[in-house]
Amino acid sequence: MIRKRNWFASFTAVLALTLVMSGCGGNGNSGQNNAGGEGADKGPTDLSVLTIYYQKEPPAPDNRILKEVEKRTNTKLDITWVTPNNFNEKVNVTLASGKLPDLMLVTDTSNAAFQNMAKQGAFWDLTELIKDYPNLMKFPTITFTNNLVEGKLYGVPRVRPTEGNAQPLIRTDWLEKLNLTVPTTMDELYAVMKAFKDNAPDGQKDTVGLSGYVNQADMGQFTFIQEAFTGTGGKYKAVDGTLVDMTFDPSMRDALEWLKNAYHENLIPKDFALLKHDQAKDLVYAGKAGIFPDKPNQIPTMVKELQAAGKADADLEWTPYLEGDNGKYAAKGTGHFGMFVISKSVKEEKVKKLLAFLDYGASDEGHELAAYGMEGEDFTKDGDNYVLTEAATNDLSFQFMQNIFMKYDKYGNLGTGLPADKLKHERTLIDQAADASVSNPASGLITETGSKLGSDYDKKIQDLKTKIMMGKATLEDWDAFTAELQADQTYQQIITEMNAAYQARNNAK
Repeated sequence: MIRKRNWFASFTAVLALTLVMSGCGGNGNSGQNNAGGEGADKGPTDLSVLTIYYQKEPPAPDNRILKEVEKRTNTKLDITWVTPNNFNEKVNVTLASGKLPDLMLVTDTSNAAFQNMAKQGAFWDLTELIKDYPNLMKFPTITFTNNLVEGKLYGVPRVRPTEGNAQPLIRTDWLEKLNLTVPTTMDELYAVMKAFKDNAPDGQKDTVGLSGYVNQADMGQFTFIQEAFTGTGGKYKAVDGTLVDMTFDPSMRDALEWLKNAYHENLIPKDFALLKHDQAKDLVYAGKAGIFPDKPNQIPTMVKELQAAGKADADLEWTPYLEGDNGKYAAKGTGHFGMFVISKSVKEEKVKKLLAFLDYGASDEGHELAAYGMEGEDFTKDGDNYVLTEAATNDLSFQFMQNIFMKYDKYGNLGTGLPADKLKHERTLIDQAADASVSNPASGLITETGSKLGSDYDKKIQDLKTKIMMGKATLEDWDAFTAELQADQTYQQIITEMNAAYQARNNAK
């Protein structure tokens, strides 16, 4: 805690940060009934909220969990729930209207409208106010750093674990059949993929080793391979205090060669460039792929699907890190997935009530309600392990408050549903990942030129990477293309501006 207080002492001095954002630990009762503030005896506080939801449908106003939240926080909630499909559009329309709810989730703070409104004073600057809320202050430093706009915090981040990100989930029953072990290096991973393809343990035709897909502007499910080679999260690597664009590094070329060879040997799907997330995962359920990159919280659901498909002995293991020429690597998350902003039209007294509401959500008790529901009705406890009831396991829609409430939990990406012994083992893997994880050093940084033209360059770069993987372009084409980027003044200007933003942030710490 001493370290965090020291960091916050210089919080307001940090410059030139912004980022992507889109969900909140403490000693159980610290926030209980405080969202109503000192005037709780005057009745519940009306709070309006705009947020996202990932369940099949939003909760009804009389939902039992929602009513329990209102009871515990002494609030009357008016929540607008928006699907992920049109959430950013809804936020943009709401920002443009100027008629904002008390609390609104922003999923992209690199959004020009949000940036301009924040700088012009449309939202409360919470840099100092948030210090009075102990559960919120337990968030990792990186969570706050990655959500600053010109050194100021204009909202409450939805905290997320930094460890336990998308790495290979591997069919351990396949490994056992072939007398193999979980790979720890890129060479071992390639060998396992080839063994899965050659032996097809589930007897399926056209079995591949690793299922995945790419996006239009990045490597998608194959990102972990690229980063294992480059040894950094994202496009840039911090080298002696400078951001180096790894597009030009030989390790990026090595990653493309590895992927090209994997495609040529049919170790990844031939149609990977056309697949969507669910389609790539379906290959695993069909017994046609033994590896799928994802978080460990997917293990219970995926094992259940595999067993339902007749694979009774199916099990999965999460790979905590992979080792390449740059040593062990695991991805470190940004520490957040969005941020709740408070309209400047809200009076300060109510701002404090909103912060108390979110502080309760970041407590042990608030997090338990959001993640596991009601004890006896939705879960029982087995030591420290939460055991969901059969009804809750079959219908996780009660977890909708996780879109607003979440405490920081290092092991949060393990999710629910793991047996106690498996949960204990997976926690040791999270610890191993933490020892090897590397963050994206450019996370939260934006530049003027990059905002205008960066996405165009990213699409061109990814298009060539995909073509090389498929054999439609060569590594020599990559060499020629990167040479052109080296001479491209606009592209080099993006790198220069990114380094200026990086230095400004570091100098202000």
